[in-house]
Amino acid sequence: MGDPNMETALRWANELGPSPTLPSSLQDVTERSKLVYAINTSNLANSLFADFHRNLSIVEKAKCQNAIARLSRAYMSDVTDDKVLVNISLRLWSGCLSAAKTIAFQTMDGPNTPEKRELIFTQIEFNAQEDPIYRAGVEAAPTFKRLLKEGYSFEGVSKNSVVRRYP
Repeated sequence: MGDPNMETALRWANELGPSPTLPSSLQDVTERSKLVYAINTSNLANSLFADFHRNLSIVEKAKCQNAIARLSRAYMSDVTDDKVLVNISLRLWSGCLSAAKTIAFQTMDGPNTPEKRELIFTQIEFNAQEDPIYRAGVEAAPTFKRLLKEGYSFEGVSKNSVVRRYP
């Protein structure tokens, strides 16, 4: 089973509209990883992790989305619409973290086995086929893991998976 936080992030992005086009500022996989890292290490991430498990009020959700937009501007200077900034950031974060947690040697739930990776990547790959920004996040997962100086494994992940694009 995937991370419910990432599923909620993707649901929020879908509520903002369809998947936009990946902006030129995020064509480089390293830049994508830096944005995900910034979101994940910010105080925002702590509140996201806590709040995705409950329904936020409209005001709380708007505050959260405004914070994502503010943080994301530094990484997407070619995107001026806050709604699009948030949409892209949530999709990218969801795809990258979903894949990064799955290729990790272990998570808070224990070791990742090849069987677990294969099962979880079935859903990740489905989402990646449907959503180009989510796919760009999945592609960035190995780079993100290197940014964190953490090891990872593709054992159990299909040879054709997009997560292998930038190993």
